Amino acid sequence: MELKEIKDIAIELMDTVKSKGLSELSIDANDIKIKIKGNAPAPVVVATPTPAPAVAAPASSAPQAQTPASPAEEEIVGTKVTAPLVGTFYATPSPDEPPFIEVGQSVKKGDTLFIIEAMKTMNEIVAPCDGTVSRIMAQSGDMVEYDQTIVVIV
Repeated sequence: MELKEIKDIAIELMDTVKSKGLSELSIDANDIKIKIKGNAPAPVVVATPTPAPAVAAPASSAPQAQTPASPAEEEIVGTKVTAPLVGTFYATPSPDEPPFIEVGQSVKKGDTLFIIEAMKTMNEIVAPCDGTVSRIMAQSGDMVEYDQTIVVIV
């Protein structure tokens, strides 16, 4: 089997894994082993409509109070530490050790914040500045996208 044929088959298999929503597919045939892992599906966010009032309120000339922004619409204040590559987020150096950082912890520029695993390589992501960790927006094992905000430092 030629390399081009193997690539074509692999592409077809990746499309099948994606379309069927499979998480993993392994094939062992003769001297060829193919293992394809699909990304975990993105969480589904459902917006709930606000119910309309049963009785129309009389019009008033006073300005209406604005409703507070939901967490998804909330503006992030502080230094955003984003994922420099696509991969798996890990908060700890190994499963039996404590996390690199916790919310409220002070960090110095250059301190390791978390790890992103990509292609079996562990990439340590360091703090770009001094400050206090105000938010950690991923959990160990989560798939993260390029430029996704992971940690916020204030």
